[in-house]
Amino acid sequence: MRRDRLVTAIACAAVLALLSGCGGVITPESGTATAALSPTAVPARQATATAPFQPTPATATPTITPTPIVHVIQQGETLEAIAVQYGVSVTALRAVNGIADPTLIQVGQQLTIPTGDEAAASDPGLLLPTPTPLPFGVRGVGFFETPVGSLWCLGEVVNTTVYTLTNVLVHVTLFDASGTPVIEGDAFAAADMLPPSARAPFGILFLSPPPGFERHDVTVLRGEFAGGLADRYVSLSIEDASGTPTGPQFEIAGTIRNTDSSREAATVVVIATTYSEEGTVTSFRQQTVDVGDGLAQGATVAFRMLLTTYGGLPADFSVIAFGRTRTTE
Repeated sequence: MRRDRLVTAIACAAVLALLSGCGGVITPESGTATAALSPTAVPARQATATAPFQPTPATATPTITPTPIVHVIQQGETLEAIAVQYGVSVTALRAVNGIADPTLIQVGQQLTIPTGDEAAASDPGLLLPTPTPLPFGVRGVGFFETPVGSLWCLGEVVNTTVYTLTNVLVHVTLFDASGTPVIEGDAFAAADMLPPSARAPFGILFLSPPPGFERHDVTVLRGEFAGGLADRYVSLSIEDASGTPTGPQFEIAGTIRNTDSSREAATVVVIATTYSEEGTVTSFRQQTVDVGDGLAQGATVAFRMLLTTYGGLPADFSVIAFGRTRTTE
């Protein structure tokens, strides 16, 4: 499934949660952020911002036979790291080995590594060229109960591949104490395009969550190689972004500049994400910015967003913006 329009905001449908504290403007450390399909604001404080996003493959030597390839799990290894090591997806690895809960894998356990048709059949939606690995990072995952009893799962996806990706799909599973899955759901990353090193928020709302859960697993199921679609996006930057509490919400405002040397942006979308002191995603919002007939090269447009956050006053925020050229179709 390929989407030609930006994913609508997922997290902003939640019931308002009161912010704790008042006053105090939070301003990103850098007045001008990087542009063009990459995060365009650098958070002022983010405890986990410097943490490595790409899983580090373990150094254990796999046991290789002509067919199949078998890997023996070593201390400290994860399914994601093993998938990166062999250039397969986590989805295919779990399907071939019948793994429902990735947190229950054990040292010494043997895994069959999917190859060829077996890998493709286990993950038919994967459009990246094989055997290129899919080393995605997932960070800042948090769970927040709403006043009406539903449950938000919020987090961020980081693209640690060398490809610009689109249609990045996240799968979340909650497990009870026995390791049995009790509920699961899918969501697309909020950004339409995810270039190398870029990150984008996601959110899944469980309307009827279980009374409790012991563990969770967040997996990036797929990311499609954007190819020529990336050429339809215009380079933008964020300037003078600031955030401050406004009543029960958090307001983020700033300026978007078209930094493309030759093209105007027919449409502009901005995505803001807030974080707790620990780096957990506490809210995000996606909003289309009115640019009239278009945002010309070098021109700017102001934006203002109100976000309903969880867990009190945000400690940080980030902003990314995407511009799309006018299509003749």
